[in-house]
Amino acid sequence: MSDRPDPLPQDGIYRTILLVLMVTILSGAVFALVGEYIWASEAVKNAGVGVVLVGGLVYFFFRMLGRREAQRRFEEKRRRELLGDQEDGPDRG
Repeated sequence: MSDRPDPLPQDGIYRTILLVLMVTILSGAVFALVGEYIWASEAVKNAGVGVVLVGGLVYFFFRMLGRREAQRRFEEKRRRELLGDQEDGPDRG
């Protein structure tokens, strides 16, 4: 067993959310650049920058949430291994 938890849970949902957020951030950056240099549109540039900022904040929030979940799962797995998968409860027979 590893002594360190994974940096993020390996569930598909966490990876999918992060992937979608990365695509969103890149799209916002493209719109900001296109709005500035090609279309010379302040509105498109500002919308792109806004998408990048909001997407970045949400991305880091999900990274933090994923790290906490990975740590929780690691500690639960370690606890089960140390106890030999024995749980004290009335339902266990």
